[in-house]
Amino acid sequence: MCHAIMKTNRYLLVVLWGLLAGCAAPTKTDVYTYRNDVGRGIDLIMDNELESATDKSCLIWLNASRVRGETFGGRYYLEVRYEALGTTGWLDIRSGETLNLSIDGTTHGFRGPGSLNTRRETGETVVENAIYQTTEEVLRKLARAKQVHVTIRGKSRIIERDFRPENTRKFRNFVLTYIGL
Repeated sequence: MCHAIMKTNRYLLVVLWGLLAGCAAPTKTDVYTYRNDVGRGIDLIMDNELESATDKSCLIWLNASRVRGETFGGRYYLEVRYEALGTTGWLDIRSGETLNLSIDGTTHGFRGPGSLNTRRETGETVVENAIYQTTEEVLRKLARAKQVHVTIRGKSRIIERDFRPENTRKFRNFVLTYIGL
């Protein structure tokens, strides 16, 4: 009888552990999918901040997205997001080649329409975004990179940042989830 009670207690512990594990917070993901009732879905990396230990005048993000195709694939984009205090001012990203990525020593230049139509003030800060079309191959290179140096050219100044392991990990998750290495 004692053996039967111990066996029952073990089963109860396993069931209780399973219930508690089910209540745990879900794992945070770096990739998101947006679907609407009209048109195709969009898959993206959000909040991929490129931190700087020396330049605290602004915040920079380099995000990626895929606008899904009809069956497979789609169009791929890189997005630069700039945010700074109003006293720092706009970066003023013009149209043309204003984004350069040095991926393991090889430079890739990206042209885009600039940030003119995306600029906005949010209280005490200014925010602007610039979009650049890219390829699956460049995204794969970012996902496998050992070193990435980012250069963003604005009318006001040039901003440079380097990927940290967290940035590479986010691109790797994006590529593994939506493209494949």
